[in-house]
Amino acid sequence: MTFIRFASIVIQLSASAVCAVALAQTPAKRPEKPLVATASESSLPLARPESQADATGSTTSADPQTGEVFEPDLSAQQLSSAAQIRLERAHDSVLQIRGFYGNAESSAFHGSGFAVNADGLIATNYHVVSEAVLYPRQYRLEYLTADGRTGKLQVYAVDVKNDLAVVKADDLQLPPLRVRTAIPMQGERAYAIGFPLNLGLTITEGVANGLVANSFEQRIHYTGAINGGMSGGPALDANGLVYGVNVSVIAARQLVGFVVPAKHLQPLLARARKPLNESHTPREARDSIAAQVLAQQAKIFVSMPERFATQTVLGYTLPTQIAPSMECNTVASPSTNQQLEIETIRCALHARLLVQRGLEVGDINLQHRILHSQTLHPLQFSRQVNREVTAYTRTGSDQHVAAFACENTVVSLDGFDARITTCARQYRLFANLYDLAVTVVSINNAQQAVISQFDLRGVAFESGMQLVRRYLGAMQWSP
Repeated sequence: MTFIRFASIVIQLSASAVCAVALAQTPAKRPEKPLVATASESSLPLARPESQADATGSTTSADPQTGEVFEPDLSAQQLSSAAQIRLERAHDSVLQIRGFYGNAESSAFHGSGFAVNADGLIATNYHVVSEAVLYPRQYRLEYLTADGRTGKLQVYAVDVKNDLAVVKADDLQLPPLRVRTAIPMQGERAYAIGFPLNLGLTITEGVANGLVANSFEQRIHYTGAINGGMSGGPALDANGLVYGVNVSVIAARQLVGFVVPAKHLQPLLARARKPLNESHTPREARDSIAAQVLAQQAKIFVSMPERFATQTVLGYTLPTQIAPSMECNTVASPSTNQQLEIETIRCALHARLLVQRGLEVGDINLQHRILHSQTLHPLQFSRQVNREVTAYTRTGSDQHVAAFACENTVVSLDGFDARITTCARQYRLFANLYDLAVTVVSINNAQQAVISQFDLRGVAFESGMQLVRRYLGAMQWSP
């Protein structure tokens, strides 16, 4: 294999911006607002089979069509009744967390939280309080309980990888919920509680479907509604134990939500000794968050095989599944020019971590487009290749990242020459994090070409460049 000749990349760094869970007793005080209970399938009660008494005098249920006898449990109850019991028992332990900019009286964002131990610590999501962690002089946090009490909150500890945070209010003591660390079995009935939108304290009912497969972050798939504002609220099992923390929902997908397993709470609680703004300066807090991101990145890079999986098209051998959790697909992309054939291979590693509102890092994406034409003149074909190159766009807000600094060079890869554009940009709040973007365009054939794009988000510069070299080294062409 020929050696790859890399020119040095000059990166213009932008200046950084200044920057249990015991079931609670039925509450003595009823909420001022009516409680809301919803079911994942329907708000109507399930049809109840005919009942009969067994030899011990307890009531069992029989299916009128099959005669199969069921023991009495939640499945034989009306959905609204089962959910109402869970909501009533957790009512005094759950609160809304609101973030305010400056002295504003209307909130900038909100989520949910719940009491997790007798010391007054409250669990929530990191993304719910991230702005207050990164911009402590600009944002303040307050709580609002279901019965209308309000007060100030302080962040004590954060876990970026698992999107968890611990907060506390000096003037508030809520009954803690009891936590179960075991992952629910697939099919167990489950509930999510929180403050969606402005609807008040709300519960939804669904099913826990076990850990998400092929994921670097542990997430439990919850088939039930988790709506905006419920993030950070407790996810309960049928016995009212907290098995996790509501974290996210896939946009445009109905009833596909995710829950962080509760077992990740205990290490975070152990670190929650005093308010974060007393133990860290704003810069130290941001550096700590970047360090957590880089630690997760190191685990991903270590998991990568020594030899990348590849796919060969028209003589080009191209890296594809470079990590165990990488998902790939191959499609024939439509072209406006019927004389041009394009085959596209896309692979993505979804290891995203949210570091601040609107900014996720950790993803690795690659795309190969193999172009082929038997009829276009070489100049026409070259023009089409260049159009495809410029059609690929990369996103990123100026608020979060500096502009890309790029360098173009021609290198000799294994069996073919290529134009390579290597770009890098630095994050404004996190000086040790970079985006790397590489575009490879083959120039060895007048009737076929490969355009390869490789994107790394939120990586350390040196380790990211090492991965880029491995990526380029895995490319080959043989006639």
